[in-house]
Amino acid sequence: MAESNQSKIVILGGGGMVGRAVINALSKQGLICDVLVRRPARYRDYRLYSGVRVRPLASLEDSAFLAKAFQGADAVINLLADLTAGPEAVEEDALVSATQQIKKAVETAKVPRVVALSHLGADAGNARDNWLYQLGEADAVTHTITQAQTTVLRAGLLLGPNDEVSSCYQAQLKRMPLLPVYQAGLAVQPLSVQDFAAALVKVMTHPADFEKKVTVVGPEEMTLKDVAQTVADLMGREHAVLLPMCRLNARLMASLGELAPIRSASHFQLKTLRADKTADTVFASQFGFAPQSIEQTLAGLVAPSQMRERYPAYRQEAGRDGSV
Repeated sequence: MAESNQSKIVILGGGGMVGRAVINALSKQGLICDVLVRRPARYRDYRLYSGVRVRPLASLEDSAFLAKAFQGADAVINLLADLTAGPEAVEEDALVSATQQIKKAVETAKVPRVVALSHLGADAGNARDNWLYQLGEADAVTHTITQAQTTVLRAGLLLGPNDEVSSCYQAQLKRMPLLPVYQAGLAVQPLSVQDFAAALVKVMTHPADFEKKVTVVGPEEMTLKDVAQTVADLMGREHAVLLPMCRLNARLMASLGELAPIRSASHFQLKTLRADKTADTVFASQFGFAPQSIEQTLAGLVAPSQMRERYPAYRQEAGRDGSV
């Protein structure tokens, strides 16, 4: 890659939680970022980030258009697997086709570096879970790109603004002190989306990660019920009743949407929270910095201001020393 003050990065799928964090992190490095989205008017605030330009995306199925957009780029970041992107999100069954067009465009434009978002559990051999199958196929396509160094980042549970997990828990606890938790016993290693973005920036220029699938998870293993309880504690709802919820009830709740009297599950959860999201990797060793703890991450998302001010005392009372 060129020197950072001259580098141009093109970002696809940047309309969601992950995209916003990645764009912010890249901007802080002095990089020029072209963010391709279908509806540029929705993302005018991205222009507040230094060096960020929002460009219209004509079609993900038009490799000629993409190749033109990629001309002169030092890297392409593919975040199409970010399901928090709302109207910018790619349909599940269109992910592989879009990745194939990106491959053609990258090769035509001779882009030297590609980093793609994926998810833990992605597996082209998993015929029972279409989402993980499509992710696995897309990952395989990414690694067949010629003339470019590629890295696939397989993320676990990412927490951040509107993450569709802690945000659902928070919204439900604001309604009433009752929180049904879908997949309550699922093991996860939550990670702040800001820490994921910082890891991505490091991977961009780290040769040891070239041509690799890199697992990215947080430092602490817990269950989703533990995550939900931490949200409740930080909101001052420590006496809230947390109940496990089966998939059938979660599907009904998600289908009813705003009409559901209790709303703590989402389509995002149904698609992504199917199996444990843990790995035998150590984030600090992988990326050279210590990520935020789960309490630090969630305190900034759900805790009222007075609770955030008391956060150091909260950790001490809970028996945590502030280290990760």
